[in-house]
Amino acid sequence: MPLTLNDRERCRYHLGYLNVSPAAAISYGMVRPIQTLFLVEEALNHVIEDSVDRVRRIIRVMDDIELKLVDAQDRLAADALGDLKIRATEPDQLDREYYRWGMRLADLLGVPPYYLSPRYRNSSGVAAGNVPVR
Repeated sequence: MPLTLNDRERCRYHLGYLNVSPAAAISYGMVRPIQTLFLVEEALNHVIEDSVDRVRRIIRVMDDIELKLVDAQDRLAADALGDLKIRATEPDQLDREYYRWGMRLADLLGVPPYYLSPRYRNSSGVAAGNVPVR
């Protein structure tokens, strides 16, 4: 049972890749850098049947984390509610968890996350997988 078109779209999205047609990948007359997209597409074409459920499970987890991030926005307005203290770092922790699961998806597919995607950059702006050199 291969991945559905919806599964493939969610994989691209969660790995930070563009979900646009090749013509839309051109902006201001310049090609947007999506060199590694062919690796993702090729990997999605060749996911072995035994791994399809695992891929779907990971993208479900990532969908859930994203929903929790949206829900967390409502809690940013207050520091406490009675005796209950709100964790101000919740969105940051969810972002780290999202990153962790995104790297698991990338490992499972054998592809890099999109290096220009802000979700795969650390606080210093370095893309995932890069080694800082002095």
